[in-house]
Amino acid sequence: MKKILPDRVAFVAMGVLLVSFVVEAANVDVFTLDGPVKTNEFRQADFKWAVHPRHDYSKTYVAKLFLCQAEFGPDHLGKYKMRDNGRQKVYMDCEKALEAIRGMDEITLGLPKIVYLVGWQYNGHDSKYPAFFEGNRAVARACDRDPLDSVRWLMREAKKHHTAVSVHANLFDAFDDSPLFAEYKRADVLAREKDGTYILGDWGYKVSYAAEWEKGLVQKRLDRLCELLPIREAGTIHIDAFHNAVPFPVVNSGGRHSIRFRSPISPWHGHTREQDVAAKRNIVKYLDSKGVDVTTEGVSGMDVGDGREGYFPMYWHYNNRTYALSLKPSQACGGNVYGSLCAFGSNVNGEAVFRRNPDLDRALDVFKREFCKMTLVCQYLNTFKRKALLEGRDGSIGVFEGGVRTMWKGGRLSVAKDGEILSDGRDMLVPAWWLGDGALVAYSEKGCRERRWKTPAGVKLSAKAKAWTVTAKGREEFGKFKIEGDAVTITLSPNEMVLIQ
Repeated sequence: MKKILPDRVAFVAMGVLLVSFVVEAANVDVFTLDGPVKTNEFRQADFKWAVHPRHDYSKTYVAKLFLCQAEFGPDHLGKYKMRDNGRQKVYMDCEKALEAIRGMDEITLGLPKIVYLVGWQYNGHDSKYPAFFEGNRAVARACDRDPLDSVRWLMREAKKHHTAVSVHANLFDAFDDSPLFAEYKRADVLAREKDGTYILGDWGYKVSYAAEWEKGLVQKRLDRLCELLPIREAGTIHIDAFHNAVPFPVVNSGGRHSIRFRSPISPWHGHTREQDVAAKRNIVKYLDSKGVDVTTEGVSGMDVGDGREGYFPMYWHYNNRTYALSLKPSQACGGNVYGSLCAFGSNVNGEAVFRRNPDLDRALDVFKREFCKMTLVCQYLNTFKRKALLEGRDGSIGVFEGGVRTMWKGGRLSVAKDGEILSDGRDMLVPAWWLGDGALVAYSEKGCRERRWKTPAGVKLSAKAKAWTVTAKGREEFGKFKIEGDAVTITLSPNEMVLIQ
């Protein structure tokens, strides 16, 4: 094989030197990529929590459930929403949400879960901010006079299914039909230009974090929310659109829409960008003082530092290479993971699954498939320390301690340990760590006949082990498998999931 000379490329991230060089494909164990491969070594950054996380998000499945969308009228900039028009589209009510949570719990075999409710307030998602103090009648149970009683009921009942339910909220947007809009104008906490003109950005007017914090209004908002709902019991909240700058809608000459960001948020108030971000830090710490973690929408333009300070333990959109190569999953992880970082594992987007499949049985069937192919594997990978990310022109390879390798290629994630395949992206036999060291999950997307797997090292499985098919409705005994020494041979139907224990 032709020797490829090192390409000495280096970059500094978060105070950590990450050296990138080209290696031969043969060095990546059972997986190979075409052409030269650039290797990015994992180097742990100095890290200290600024908050006190109540959940380990690297060992928890996090999802949103979209209950209701507020519809919007003709008063908008391009396609951007300014106020709702009183109409709404309901995707699921609180009772259906509990059925979805119960089904997910069966499929995830009791894995700890967090679910954030979207559209639980007023007329649905993106309705009446900066207020969030009334429930949405359209998603409530018929027996509850106050729609918030239905949300409280759901939060309470979900605990029986290993799930903490909290809410999806927004602290940045302000609509002029909000019960709080006039008060916020009088208090002078809405973003304004230097000449005093109120700023209209993407999704309405904007609240100045710094001005609202200085006047104590955001504290009052959060206090009231925590009084209305048991957010502190859930120990977590998701803050949407937690931008560090104002997003402005831009329409080019061809009619295409894009977003342009501008900071500081409110020139009228004279706060700097750093003061805006400092106010966000204060907000996160304030919620932390109440026993509530803050997760947010994304890393870029929303974090309040470079990650080492540890304000957000989980980001809904996670595509930051620096974080992935410098922080452990328990220090920063993601819901949706993108690009070459998928070699470190990604998660099924429960919100998308249930919105696209209004039939609950169908949605849970899709969820089972995606959970096995994505989250189950990600949970396993999160138990190993990362060593490197190898990137080629056709995919990427994750290198972990313990002899674990992955390959992200063609939209599929394959996994091997000690040279033995655990998943080819469609069929798999993967440990379920939260059930102990004697539990494996077998799955086949299209079905398999007498497929033989080697039991991964560290899994204690006896010849007397039993098996059950796993569905959203529960488990049934399964017999089409055999254990011989350190090998499992199994026959599976399409989209069949089996627990061996």
